[in-house]
Amino acid sequence: MLKKSLFTIVIVALFATMGTLNAQEKYAVIIGGNMNPDVQYIPLAQQWNEGDDPGQYGFDEFWNDTYLMWEMLVFDKEFTDANVHVLFGDGEDFTFPGQDERYTAGYHQGFFSVTDANSYEQTISNTFSDLANTITADDFLFVWVISHGGTNAFGSYFYSYDNQKVYDDELASWLGNIAAHKKVVFLSFPKSGGFIPE
Repeated sequence: MLKKSLFTIVIVALFATMGTLNAQEKYAVIIGGNMNPDVQYIPLAQQWNEGDDPGQYGFDEFWNDTYLMWEMLVFDKEFTDANVHVLFGDGEDFTFPGQDERYTAGYHQGFFSVTDANSYEQTISNTFSDLANTITADDFLFVWVISHGGTNAFGSYFYSYDNQKVYDDELASWLGNIAAHKKVVFLSFPKSGGFIPE
């Protein structure tokens, strides 16, 4: 009887240890894309990607929403900062004179930057490729995109910061290469519903 109990305890301990070794990791990709470069009525000096007049047309909203998503994941949802990949603009946090400190990395002690890399199409592709070599089936992936988007004869798309159209089938392919069984994708741009079939 004692041997049976000891054996049971060893088996339970083994399974508990295996569960700890294979514990779920949480990963995120946050992409701050671009305004619609096809819209000609917005003067270049007032376009968000020029950064000259962030108060016009709400272009600072791209940064504020990107920042708040990063903050929520790292400080409220227990993602590690190293696992949250923030792709934004040219690869630097968005700042402008008179900016509310609330939307700067320094708002949180010990943080100097939120942005990890630019949000060019190639960088986005490389990030998903790197994650495909890192993420396991037991891990969780959250993807959030804020940008301008649309639909044409080739499908639905959003703009990367270098004004490339990232199509629904591209994103589907990148996500399909990632082993995680649990993935959540949140798309915040016009015509994003066109991504659903993919």
